[in-house]
Amino acid sequence: MSKKTLLGMMVIIGMLLASAEAAEKAPPNFIIFYMDDLSWAQTSVKMMDSESESISDFYHTPGVERLAERGMRFTNGYCPTPTCTGSRISIQFGKTSARMQYRFVHDVLSKKQRPNGYADEVSIAGVLKASGKNYITAHFGKGIGVEQLKDVGYDVTDEFEKTAPNGNLHGDKEDIKSKKPLPEDDPKRIYSLTKRSVDFVREHAGKRPFYMMISHYAVHVSHAATPAALARWQKKYDALKNKPTDAQALKEFNAGHDPLYGAMLEEADANLGLLLDELQKAGELDNTYIVFTSDNGSETIRRDADGFRFCGALKEGKYSTFEGGLRVPFIVAGPGIKPGSQCDVPVVQWDLLPTFRDLSGSQAPLPSGVDGGSLRDVFERGNKGKVSRGAPGLIFHFPSYYQPPISVIRIGDYKFMRHMNTGEIKLFNVSSDYREQHDLAKTMPEKVAEMDRILRDYVEEVDGGDVADVYQAYFEELDTFEQRAKLSFQKKLEVLEKTRPADIDAQKIQIKNELEEKIRKLHANRKKCMAQMTWPSWYDGAPREL
Repeated sequence: MSKKTLLGMMVIIGMLLASAEAAEKAPPNFIIFYMDDLSWAQTSVKMMDSESESISDFYHTPGVERLAERGMRFTNGYCPTPTCTGSRISIQFGKTSARMQYRFVHDVLSKKQRPNGYADEVSIAGVLKASGKNYITAHFGKGIGVEQLKDVGYDVTDEFEKTAPNGNLHGDKEDIKSKKPLPEDDPKRIYSLTKRSVDFVREHAGKRPFYMMISHYAVHVSHAATPAALARWQKKYDALKNKPTDAQALKEFNAGHDPLYGAMLEEADANLGLLLDELQKAGELDNTYIVFTSDNGSETIRRDADGFRFCGALKEGKYSTFEGGLRVPFIVAGPGIKPGSQCDVPVVQWDLLPTFRDLSGSQAPLPSGVDGGSLRDVFERGNKGKVSRGAPGLIFHFPSYYQPPISVIRIGDYKFMRHMNTGEIKLFNVSSDYREQHDLAKTMPEKVAEMDRILRDYVEEVDGGDVADVYQAYFEELDTFEQRAKLSFQKKLEVLEKTRPADIDAQKIQIKNELEEKIRKLHANRKKCMAQMTWPSWYDGAPREL
């Protein structure tokens, strides 16, 4: 055999080996580690190098630290809505909450717009299963409320009740019917979720590509932790030397230095550390994209003497479309992502569906109406990367009937906000003024007009919902509840008349009092909503009693 022939064979063998190695590494695995109500500034990872208030000086999240060391922190990472359900639906289907027609918790208008539910939508799991890459998909923990995850593409779930998608109550109780509290050794289901997720990785890592979303009930209220963790964190709090003596200052301080919150967060964070360990053992850590983020900002944040809420350097928190309600921790590690890096490109959770499709190597088309864009270029090139989205900007349409109804769009550095009750507008450069201290609306009328037009056109195009329709839908719901209460009372009365118990008069009085109490509450809710319809505040909903 000649040297030339031998050399050629060696080249071919080398190419085959390289191809085989590439085939072994591809396609990648995906994990979304989703926290509930965790704010931008409540981990022990600085979300922005230049901002000292983008990190907690008390809470400790070593798992998040390990992930950040391996990957990229996004200073401008957004959730879809400032409350959970809309965000959880949006992230699953790669679309804005306006297009999904579920914009806030208990979206009364959604029932009218989506009477057949969401089972016809294609989830992240569905997209990866359509890739032809043999993905197995799993979801553990808090669900999306409107559908069970097993019905939208997930192979493995922990949904144990036929008619109750995993909701907030499942983070506190064994099941809906018994309402038996969770055991002391599994607060917020942290430990059972940890076991399920680690077992899933142990079973599939290195054997077939997988996608898993682990959606913690922590750190949503009610807060809970094991006694041992709480005792450890109480000791840490007691040892603090910098606690203020002024009552108001101490109240603000304690909002960011809560032993129970710290214990709960640390126990949930340990799940992330164990997943990293398991992936390392399986030799799949370098072939797995891991996303750590939260469904909205926190409600456990400081409130100053004037009543304003702050999430580190950001204004407001959960329920608000100011940055504290929408800008959340957002860290991604995986193949091709520079370790320990920071990226300032705005990203949003509905980008993850097209991103995972792209990174999986799928040739299947995207589902129709996807608003997000692939972050692959940003993962690979950081601040030089570009994102091409279906939507004309980052759109946060929040026509709530119980909180300030605000419609928002961010395009580039600018964030436009319109109060849907009053028509009042605000404009901020949230790239430099992420504290939202300098309203530019009066000085940049052309920018305001352009962004307002783009936002209105988009919401109209996707039938995103007007707040007037939301108010009307809520009143109709209250009317329905009142009618049901009266019918229930009438049925109970008929039973009493038929059975004639010895204490019939006392029972009649009791069920009548129960009916009157229900009607009083419904009327109070109706009155509050009527006040909310013209309520001008950007920060709080109308009080129940005016």
